[in-house]
Amino acid sequence: MSNQPDTVGLQISLMDLRVLAFVLCVTIYSIQGAIPKCCVGTSRNIPLSLLMRVERYDVQHNHGACEIDAVVLHANGRKYCADPRVKKVLGVAMQIRKAQLMREKLNSIMRR
Repeated sequence: MSNQPDTVGLQISLMDLRVLAFVLCVTIYSIQGAIPKCCVGTSRNIPLSLLMRVERYDVQHNHGACEIDAVVLHANGRKYCADPRVKKVLGVAMQIRKAQLMREKLNSIMRR
């Protein structure tokens, strides 16, 4: 027997650690996309100015991954969690916004 360290065994264990680290990184990265981003609270008092800027909305249900019902408003690149009862008001605000956009387009056409 020689007193030299077992370099082959050391190389294999380093390779095992590298593979394990890679697999862990890939697993953690893929899991992050699967975790839903739920609203944990809602607001009933949504300012009309914010409602008028809503680009789209999603409905969050309490059955599944999330614990509460909510309307997720998307405006100015941000998300706002609203009480589901705001959905009716939001519908009216979005209709008003569409009408305003149509008037603006019509005015710009008429100015040409």
